[in-house]
Amino acid sequence: DDVLPPVFMTLVPPNVVESGRGREVATFVHGLLDQHGSSARIMNVWGVGSRRTVEELKESVSALVEEYYVEGELAEAVRCVRELGVPHFGHEVVKRAVYRAVEKGEKEMRMALALLKELQQTQVMDHVQLTKGMGRAVAGLPDLCLDVPAAAERLKTLADWLAFESLVSPSFEQAVQRKVQQGRGAPLDAEAVAMHAAHVAEEYLVCESGRDAAKSIEELRAGDLTADLVCKVLAVSLDKPQRERDLLCALVSSLVQRGAVQSAQAEAGLDMLVKQLDDVLIDVPKAVEYMGMIVAHFLEDHVLPESFLTSLPLVAGRERGGKIVEVVGSQLKLPLPITAFKAQVRAVLEDFFANPECREATEQLEALKEFRFGHEVVKRILVMSLEKKDAEREMASVLLSGLTRVYGSEQFFEGFIRTLRGIDDLALDTPNVCPVLANFIARAIADDVLPPVFMTLVPPNVVESGRGREVATFVHGLLDQHGSSARIMNVWGVGSRRTVEELKESVSALVEEYYVEGELAEAVRCVRELGVPHFGHEVVKRAVYRAVEKGEKEMRMALALLKELQQTQVMDHVQLTKGMGRAVAGLPDLCLDVPAAAERLKTLADWLAFESLVSPSFEQAVQRKVQQGRGAPLDAEAVAMHAAHVAEEYLVCESGRDAAKSIEELRAGDLTADLVCKVLAVSLDKPQRERDLLCALVSSLVQRGAVQSAQAEAGLDMLVKQLDDVLIDVPKAVEYMGMIVAHFLEDHVLPESFLTSLPLVAGRERGGKIVEVVGSQLKLPLPITAFKAQVRAVLEDFFANPECREATEQLEALKEFRFGHEVVKRILVMSLEKKDAEREMASVLLSGLTRVYGSEQFFEGFIRTLRGIDDLALDTPNVCPVLANFIARAI
Repeated sequence: DDVLPPVFMTLVPPNVVESGRGREVATFVHGLLDQHGSSARIMNVWGVGSRRTVEELKESVSALVEEYYVEGELAEAVRCVRELGVPHFGHEVVKRAVYRAVEKGEKEMRMALALLKELQQTQVMDHVQLTKGMGRAVAGLPDLCLDVPAAAERLKTLADWLAFESLVSPSFEQAVQRKVQQGRGAPLDAEAVAMHAAHVAEEYLVCESGRDAAKSIEELRAGDLTADLVCKVLAVSLDKPQRERDLLCALVSSLVQRGAVQSAQAEAGLDMLVKQLDDVLIDVPKAVEYMGMIVAHFLEDHVLPESFLTSLPLVAGRERGGKIVEVVGSQLKLPLPITAFKAQVRAVLEDFFANPECREATEQLEALKEFRFGHEVVKRILVMSLEKKDAEREMASVLLSGLTRVYGSEQFFEGFIRTLRGIDDLALDTPNVCPVLANFIARAIADDVLPPVFMTLVPPNVVESGRGREVATFVHGLLDQHGSSARIMNVWGVGSRRTVEELKESVSALVEEYYVEGELAEAVRCVRELGVPHFGHEVVKRAVYRAVEKGEKEMRMALALLKELQQTQVMDHVQLTKGMGRAVAGLPDLCLDVPAAAERLKTLADWLAFESLVSPSFEQAVQRKVQQGRGAPLDAEAVAMHAAHVAEEYLVCESGRDAAKSIEELRAGDLTADLVCKVLAVSLDKPQRERDLLCALVSSLVQRGAVQSAQAEAGLDMLVKQLDDVLIDVPKAVEYMGMIVAHFLEDHVLPESFLTSLPLVAGRERGGKIVEVVGSQLKLPLPITAFKAQVRAVLEDFFANPECREATEQLEALKEFRFGHEVVKRILVMSLEKKDAEREMASVLLSGLTRVYGSEQFFEGFIRTLRGIDDLALDTPNVCPVLANFIARAI
């Protein structure tokens, strides 16, 4: 159904599908997708359909249509269509009925009209299926004309009859005419494009399928006439009610996002319409006001640049142009947030390229708090890097990697896609844009900024031809070559001529020379001249290992070197912390060759902590690693030590990925709640920014699946029970606890019901104070709580009376698009208790909701359902095959 990408199962976090029921679901899904004729099988996983392939359904439809034209029993034909029980397959009934009527003649055409009219009036078939079926009939007209020379004229007549009965749009008659012209190889002109645009617009107002509209426009290949097409769609919108006008604006925005129309073409189309205002005002007196609303819509959707406003008085005249700008101003706050944000981003990045301090740039970008515009940051980094040298591009790659803790994965995906879409314009200033952009993509994949399957997720029209295809070829070449990881990690500058192994040898040589010669300044100079600041962790690890192997003299030299590297800013705190983390992680192997390694590393960690170079928790981390090596059982004390270390390391590196990996490797099991409790306890004694960071860490761990929501809730519960002890050291602990609870409620880590338990756990006075702080931070009930109740009500009505379009409109009207994952999850969970016929309707509803929610919402909804599969299995023992069916059908 194109709800999920074909590679969905490869994108699911491994801990979700590596074992237990998650693995069982993955096996079922792969089984469904890999079998012969999987498409036909999957489209009919539910109910009667599961025992019939699409071909068998088509045969049933063909038989009932044939019987209707022979027997002429209208009521019987309607009954047969109803009993088919596949309302989402109605378009096939329409297409078959129309084709057979066109083949036979006028009598059957009038019978087809009667059948389609009755199917509509009895609500056996909805308007969407009728429009889709007619669309398919028009699309197949050239083949039909080979067997029935009069097919075009007959189909045009039937479309005219259906339009007269208000069953389809009058534009279908024009669509038939255009299809005939295409078949004859007639050249595409503005009139033909306008006809097609009107048809696309009318069809979209019925089906609201951006995917179908984009496909129809791409097949037209309007080229330079695409602006005329946009102009006509918008002209159609001016004569419509507000809701339909908004829908057609949304269609143009969607076409731009899907790449079927370029932003410049949309702008040119709107420009054409503005120039036609004199003629438009004759039929639409409010056209100027409506034009203002359209411009505001496109500015907000980033289809138009804000500079478009300055040209309006010149194009439309001072009075009308001024009126349009006035309407835009009443709709939006100008300058737009995105405009101000772009200027701020450019300033930060100009400073960054002048003085490449990744951490400082990351903090400045995070401080802007415009996380929904992360794609603009990514795009701007890539575009500005094209004008730079390789050394600066290396720093740009490092910055992109660092920003993964600020922006979500979909922002990086969108940023790279938008840059790829503008590649032809970029090539004017940067002729070698293709290999440079390919290097950025390959490096981002190696750095886990983009998924390994990124290139398969790029819209085909972006990479099927021209420079987009060239970039794709370069990327595949980099990823497929032998030793690609080493090569990709060094695509820029000097590094591009050295593999990771060669860099390691250089680091090893300079460390060895330092311990022999004792020249501190020379060692610092050599590290600086390596020119790979993101590789500093290797310098730390090598220096520490060789010192631990040699003895106390070299350990003091290591301390001096690391201190000097910090003070001279050759190495930042993040690289030092990472390097020490790697040294601790490899301790068991080092102990095999150096029995005293653990004690020496512990001593060195103590010295570094005394100099405030690393956190004191590293000493405890060494101790824990030794215990692990001896097979010592995991206890609450050891988990608390590890939690403190993870917290301190996160405050330096802010890498949720590293923290999740560290916690998963610990395998704390039932002690995970103790770990959460300790992380939050550490946060209470920190400044507000660090307290917020550690709250964000716990939220991130829950989202990544390293910690379950129930474990996070239990950990917080533990901390609340320890408030008496905590208050001795942290007098404001109750206030801070309120802030933490508010943070977790807002991030959906805790249920709102947690608040009711606080007076019981913390005591009436303290619990009440915590609730009061939460209330001052958030508006209660939370939007998500109210939204869940509304969604449940809509879905209960839907399962009682499965009207997909009505349910979709009701959910869209809630306007909580950021919570789409909750809708997806609720549909899946409620469907588990239903029969196959209702699950079929649930799949159809999910497909329909793709025009309401973004792909990441569907991804997140399915992931969250998979994470809760063990709880779901208590009520639905066969949850694994059922959920697998939903996933396969969604793909």
